[in-house]
Amino acid sequence: MRWPGRALALLLAVILILFQAEQAAGGALERAMLGKSQIVDLTHPVAEPASLPAGQERARPGALGEGEASSSPQRLPSSAELGTHLFLPAIVLKGKPTVATMPPRDLLAQAVVVDIVAKAAALAEYRVTPEDFQAWERRHGRIPKGSVVLVHTGWGRRWNDPARYMNLDAQGVARVPWISTAAATFLVGERDVRGVGLDSYMPEGMPGQGGADATRQLLHAGKWQLANLANLDRLPPKGAKLVVAPLRLDAGSAPVRVIAILP
Repeated sequence: MRWPGRALALLLAVILILFQAEQAAGGALERAMLGKSQIVDLTHPVAEPASLPAGQERARPGALGEGEASSSPQRLPSSAELGTHLFLPAIVLKGKPTVATMPPRDLLAQAVVVDIVAKAAALAEYRVTPEDFQAWERRHGRIPKGSVVLVHTGWGRRWNDPARYMNLDAQGVARVPWISTAAATFLVGERDVRGVGLDSYMPEGMPGQGGADATRQLLHAGKWQLANLANLDRLPPKGAKLVVAPLRLDAGSAPVRVIAILP
């Protein structure tokens, strides 16, 4: 069968468009391996001495579970909860997958990056609101289901100054930016994201401030969290693909290497 020239040209154009769409959608890793996509490491290096002020030890995270029983072993010692870290619902909920048993496909996700640097600079313990996410959506479109929302607070600039990074008050509570309970409700109920990540220290036991409450809310909803991320200022608002690679520990949390592949 002989194709008319115009029909053949149209067929070839359609094939080319489909090929390009497939490459754009599924070829991020291949492009990165060929040096055609930029790769950004979102992980802080951890060196000795550990990144905590002298004499300080991270509060035991059992407070997150409010006394709930969880299968053992689910949590790492506080001395290991340093650097960039992944936290799963298993740290507060019995029977949930640990880092060792979570599906590997869950460690690959698309990212959106919400910038609140100016607000966190004005108020150290700023709590991200649903309005912050909605403002992002007005500029960039709806937050995709199953994405990981990364909140750029600017706190990562303090990493090499542990006292400023943890920003402890007189009671030893870290006063750091995080998300509000209303924002957690929005991400869980309205957008069904896979997880949340921030370039700050995950707060615990902050009465009236909502940091620990939002953390509990996300974990109870099955959403995981990334803390102590680096280099969020190098990511675009949308389009980056994440490779989240924790140590495969039989625990609810683990140190993690997070790699972003830019579009």
